Amino acid sequence: MDVTSKIDQAKSALPVEGRMETPLRPPAKRQQPQSAKQEDVVELSSSLASISTQELDREQARRVAAIKAQLDAGSYRVDTRLVAQKMLTEGAGL
Repeated sequence: MDVTSKIDQAKSALPVEGRMETPLRPPAKRQQPQSAKQEDVVELSSSLASISTQELDREQARRVAAIKAQLDAGSYRVDTRLVAQKMLTEGAGL
C-alpha cells in the first residue's frame, strides 16, 4: 500500500467539521461620514510672546563674566563634592 492510498482512506474516514460549516457573519456596518467636517484647532497662549530670551541671555552673560573675573584673579574654586554628586546622578540614568 502506498502513501497516497493511505491518505485517501484517512480523508474518507474523517468528517469535515469546523468553521466551514458555520455560516459567515454579515460584514460590519461602516459608519457614514459626517456631512460637516470638524477641524482641530490649536491656540497658543499669548503669554508665550511675552517671554524674552534677552533677559536669559543677559543673566548668562553676567554669570560667565563673573567666572572669568574669578579665573583671572585666581580665586575661582570648583566645588568637587558638587561635581562628583552631579556626575553620579547624571551617570545613574545610563
